[in-house]
Amino acid sequence: MKQIGYFISFLFAYFLYLPFKFLPYRVCLAYGVGITRFFFPFARKHRKIAYENISFAFPNLNHEEKLDLVKKHFDHLGRLLAGTLYASRLNQEWMDKYLVYEPEFLKIEQDTNKEGIGVVLVSGHLGTWEILVQFMGLRMKGAGIYKKIRNPFVDKWVKSLRENNGILLVTTEESSRVMKLLKEGYWIGFGSDQNAGKAGIFVNFFNRPASTYQGPALMAYLTGAKLLLYSVVCGEDGKVIVRVKDMGIIDKKKFPNRDAAVRHYTETWTRLLEEEVKLFPEQYFWVHRRWRTKPGDFPGQV
Repeated sequence: MKQIGYFISFLFAYFLYLPFKFLPYRVCLAYGVGITRFFFPFARKHRKIAYENISFAFPNLNHEEKLDLVKKHFDHLGRLLAGTLYASRLNQEWMDKYLVYEPEFLKIEQDTNKEGIGVVLVSGHLGTWEILVQFMGLRMKGAGIYKKIRNPFVDKWVKSLRENNGILLVTTEESSRVMKLLKEGYWIGFGSDQNAGKAGIFVNFFNRPASTYQGPALMAYLTGAKLLLYSVVCGEDGKVIVRVKDMGIIDKKKFPNRDAAVRHYTETWTRLLEEEVKLFPEQYFWVHRRWRTKPGDFPGQV
């Protein structure tokens, strides 16, 4: 019975996806916003989560400003949906037309590519991150950490879409393979800003301690890979703006032990991500319960 439910859910998702296979990119963006505007009145639970998260993150906003930011956020979710379902159609022509780099960010990427070293690419759930997944396969020797979707039909379909432009996907259980790929010069994408539960360490994120995954910093420490933070955000007229922050290679001599180094760099990329979110507040994934795990929920968590 569960398999039948999964298949019906897959058919519904695929039905929504069909227009994104054929419509022009800008039309897809408008269609995506139309979908989320249609569902907005019914999404009471997620509107509430977004409002609460925004209230903690931006306490100086008044009630009307918070409500306005929630509405803008749901419009952005439509553009995110469009980017996600359009992303497998990306090619060089699309990137030449829509991808925007400031010279300093492009230089970081180009110089790192020339170095040929492994890269831990940290990207939060900000902007249109599925576009990043696709162009990692086109612009660099890219691989990504892939968390399987519970619905096996949707999982197989989404995985095939993500792999369309050559990115190598590695499951969350394959940590040894991640280390090997980093040592071989791959750029490995980590979307590590969601609630880590008991597996994370607490670092401050928007005025509250947030359980945060140690994976990016730990992999950089163990392999000598460079740490970069990427933000891929929506601009005007369908443009996609790429911003890059270089955290360098971890110098182990500066830290008394591994845990200290991992904490420092986890705090660093979290702080940089917060700075990026403040620039594009409507584009962060506010409907996720980022701060669900609280200090004291799990004995021994630091």
